[in-house]
Amino acid sequence: MKYLALVIFLIASSSHAFDRLSVATAAGTREQQLSLDYSRFWKIGGTRLYLGAGLRGTSQWSSGQNFQTAPALLTKGQEGPQTIFLSDKKKNIDDLRLNSAQVTSINTVFQIFYDWTDTWGIGTNIDVFGGSFGKKQKARYNPKSDDASFPETASARPTPVNLLLISENDRGSLNSEFYVRRNLGNNWGLKLAANFAFTEFTTTRRLRKDNDRFRHKSLLPSIGLTRDF
Repeated sequence: MKYLALVIFLIASSSHAFDRLSVATAAGTREQQLSLDYSRFWKIGGTRLYLGAGLRGTSQWSSGQNFQTAPALLTKGQEGPQTIFLSDKKKNIDDLRLNSAQVTSINTVFQIFYDWTDTWGIGTNIDVFGGSFGKKQKARYNPKSDDASFPETASARPTPVNLLLISENDRGSLNSEFYVRRNLGNNWGLKLAANFAFTEFTTTRRLRKDNDRFRHKSLLPSIGLTRDF
C-alpha cells in the first residue's frame, strides 16, 4: 500500500503530462488483432520515466485455434501469484477448438514509458479490468478423458468480465505490449511491439472438472502509430 501511495504522490506532483493515442495491429498464424488506446502519461520527478493510465479497445480474430482450460486451480493445482513458477497439470487441461472466433474487449490499461532519447523510447502496458463481448460459437470439445458422458461439441461465448490477477489467475481477455517507439516528429511516433494476449471463452455448460472457461494465449509481432497531444 505504501508503494501505491508513493506512486500516486509522484503522479500528483508531476508538472509534465501528455495524452497519447495509439493504434496497432498484430498478426500471426490464423489470428489477427487490432487495438486502439488513449492514455494520459505523467512524468515521474526529474527522470525520463512516465506512468500512464487509460482505456484500450481490442478486437481479436482467430480461426482453427485451440482454447485450453483456463482456471489456475486446474492448470497449476492452486491459485495465487506463485503459480507463475509452477508447471502445468497436463492431465487437467482440456482443449476447446473454435473454427472461427472473434472477441472485442474494452479494458482500462496501465502504462510505463521511458523516453530513452529524443528519438527513441521503450515502454510496456497491460490491461487491468474491463469487459468483452462477441457471438456465441460452436466448438469441438477434446477432454483428456475417455468418459463418453462428455459431449463432442459445446457452445461458448467470450467471457464477459476481464480482470488482471497475475498469470493463470487472470480472467477474461487481456492484452499487453512491450514496445520500442521511434519519434517521427510533429508528435507522431512509430511503435514496434511484442504483443501478448489472453483470449477467453466460457461454455454454456460446465464440462470436465466442472470447468467452463477456456483460454487461448498468443504472442504476436505488432506495428502501430502513436500521436501525442
